[in-house]
Amino acid sequence: MSKYGRKVALAVATFLLFLAVWQGYVSLFNVPAHTLPGPGVFAQQFINYMTAGDMHTHIGTTLYEIFIGFLVGCVLGLIMGYILAKSPLLERLFTPYVVLAQTAPKISIAPLFLLWFGLGASSKIALVILVVFFPIMVNTVIGIRSVEKNMRDLLRILKANPWQRFISVEAPFSLPSIMSGVKVSTTYAITGAVIGEMIGAKAGLGYLVILGSETYNIGLILTAVLLLSVTGLILYLLTDFLEKKLLHWHESQEIVL
Repeated sequence: MSKYGRKVALAVATFLLFLAVWQGYVSLFNVPAHTLPGPGVFAQQFINYMTAGDMHTHIGTTLYEIFIGFLVGCVLGLIMGYILAKSPLLERLFTPYVVLAQTAPKISIAPLFLLWFGLGASSKIALVILVVFFPIMVNTVIGIRSVEKNMRDLLRILKANPWQRFISVEAPFSLPSIMSGVKVSTTYAITGAVIGEMIGAKAGLGYLVILGSETYNIGLILTAVLLLSVTGLILYLLTDFLEKKLLHWHESQEIVL
């Protein structure tokens, strides 16, 4: 069996073991279905919810908030990170405020965003931008400043202009650090969107979690959580694939035997 085949077999075996333990726990302790349904019961509930007419609306709403917020947050983080990396004075001025906004609990900031931007997608997008911005900015600063002094001296001797320095040296040197920030930000983006929806929303998977909690509907909660987990996994795999394509030349992508 190939290495890839062994990985797939191990993943399938682990999943089947998880289902067996789940079913065994429910059956052994006679857990009622309204508290924790068995795998078979939940599978039927999941299918029912997925075939419902409005489920695609909730999924689409959350994905839209994540995508737009993640994209805008990445762009702003890259721009601000580059500016701060080039100007120590601006870094000393702005970094304390950026860190203050980042360290504030997002669940306490979400109500402010709801008041400012309303119950629609705008408040959730703003929250996603906030949580994505910081890791991208920090990793961009680290990446730009990782350029070796000898390389900077060489560019100075060659009289390279700012654009030439960025394309030939700064971008390749900073890309590994930036991609690490992007991978971390994917999970942050989902968290930001869900927190915003749980505080106040008209649609979305986070809204379904709160709705299921208020109506004591464990099936709805588990369905929303499963969809969020799958979304997070897909986003992580996509960013990992992008990282491998962009950094195929970097030592971090070497296969260790």
